Amino acid sequence: MKLREALELFTVHDLKKRCTLIPVTPPSPRKGDLVATIASYLLTGDLSRVWSRLSELEINAVAETVHSWDGVFDHTRFSARYGSLPQHFGSAYSMWEQSGSQTAERQDLLSLFFYQYEIPEDLCPRLAALAPVPADLAYATLTDDELPDAFPASALAEPGDPTHQPLRRAATETLVAHDLPSMLRLIGQGGVAVGPKTGLPSSVAVTRIESVLLGGDWYAAEDDQAIDRWEGGPIRPIRPFAWTVLLQAGGLAKLDVNKLALTPRGNKALSLPLAEVVAGLFERWQTKGSPDELRRVDVIKGQTSKGAQLSATADRRAVIAAVLRDCPVGRWLDLNEFFRQMQYRGRSFTVSHNPWSLYITDPHYGGLGDYVVEILQTRYCLVYLFEYLATLGMIDVAYTLPYGARDDYGDAWGTDSLMFLSRYDGLRYLRINPLGAYCLGLAPEYRPLQPAMPRLLAAEGELGLRLLREPEPAERLILERIARPQAGARWDLDSEALLQCGTDTGERARIRDFLTIAFGGDLPAPLARRLDAIAERVTALADIGPARLVQCRDEGLAGMLAEDPATGPHCVRAGARLLCIPESKLKAFRKGLVRLDLILPEVPRG
Repeated sequence: MKLREALELFTVHDLKKRCTLIPVTPPSPRKGDLVATIASYLLTGDLSRVWSRLSELEINAVAETVHSWDGVFDHTRFSARYGSLPQHFGSAYSMWEQSGSQTAERQDLLSLFFYQYEIPEDLCPRLAALAPVPADLAYATLTDDELPDAFPASALAEPGDPTHQPLRRAATETLVAHDLPSMLRLIGQGGVAVGPKTGLPSSVAVTRIESVLLGGDWYAAEDDQAIDRWEGGPIRPIRPFAWTVLLQAGGLAKLDVNKLALTPRGNKALSLPLAEVVAGLFERWQTKGSPDELRRVDVIKGQTSKGAQLSATADRRAVIAAVLRDCPVGRWLDLNEFFRQMQYRGRSFTVSHNPWSLYITDPHYGGLGDYVVEILQTRYCLVYLFEYLATLGMIDVAYTLPYGARDDYGDAWGTDSLMFLSRYDGLRYLRINPLGAYCLGLAPEYRPLQPAMPRLLAAEGELGLRLLREPEPAERLILERIARPQAGARWDLDSEALLQCGTDTGERARIRDFLTIAFGGDLPAPLARRLDAIAERVTALADIGPARLVQCRDEGLAGMLAEDPATGPHCVRAGARLLCIPESKLKAFRKGLVRLDLILPEVPRG
């Protein structure tokens, strides 16, 4: 839209008010003269006299609009960066109701440049020459030493309230290096019971999973205050839940009636580099992950109704991943700073195309249409980051308990009784670590952490083991599979279990690697010989598939069929009158019989 076109939309009364803001001789009260006078000054006159009267906030509004937003003012992005809006854009502001004071005159100046939030295209170049180009908004980050040790127990606490809760930190690369193989092994042992239709873990499975995760869940059982659902509900599980759905979405586990089972890809993942597996899980979750993260915010109701019109999760996840790619690697970032940068950079997404159908307490009151950012976008991001990306080891996290952690939802209808809006409200800081940088495409390669672990085992006899320290959950999971606990710290290797595990070449190698590391890098000679012997035994026999045993009328017929070109290539002698035909060759054997004017009757089965 051109400036003259915009001015022509105003009444004479409106145009006269604008004329009082520019240093020109008042023209005749004719509309055409007023439009010509204002347009001539703004497009060709000396704007410095008007520009000098703008406040810093107003200059920033013009600068961002002409240099960053293609001539259209974005109040959300501007508020995110500068914390407030010029009163010209405030909801309570109306230039026509202002008095003639100096303050009102200064506020009115933006009405010369903005027309329905837009700066006319022929006016933009003039203002761009006056307005400084806004600097890129730098991320406010922290080092380890700069992180606070604690937070007030409630975001609504009065100043000086001595009640605080500690800030917990988790370096997740170490966790995922332990937890991913632990989960795959647990599933391989049939230890994860899930709903036969939902694929979600049972309470028993959650407890079992938590026992094999390094450090357990983000929150321990004693952290949960057991409040009612109308107050917020339980704060766990988080990590155990995430692992079951991540591995299914990634194709490493599948539903097998009422439990999870490893897929061939899942078995292979045990032998692949950690970064390759995690990157694959992340990529699959981005496009295929289910359930919707919003479903994990229990207090937001109406999600399953047709009226909710929820957007595609892949679109939402792509936006958050793009924001993460803008973030500095290896520095702590306050979640509020993350959301601020997200808004300023225009990295927004739609959760619901009809947010008024979502509510907290009553479907007839308190739709969330006024809280798209504070409640819907923010909580979706918190779930995505804290439950999934932190579990995958891509971001380190610093967090507190969720009770009273955020105060950005208190104005919404039906939230008065809530102690938190989601179990993820306690997430305070995130840090993209090297694994996350690799998975997000910010680093070309990943060098895994190699934490030094004290030696785990010492030998006692040929099959005896003695623990030198308490095993980690993943170590115990393997140990329980191949050995039996005895008195005290002693364990005995189970020869039968080693034979069973040894039938899988990959698992046999993994067990040998585990024992080598557990003994400090060198296997005791007797144990090495025992493992070598097992490797020979498990490869001594091979199952080549099912076969059909056929009995002939006499020995002569059996010999003829074994030697005839029509049937001989498809069978072998298995006795004087017996022939053995592999199942894969049975059809060809039957065709050969027909050429010889013979037939093998079908045997009813079942």
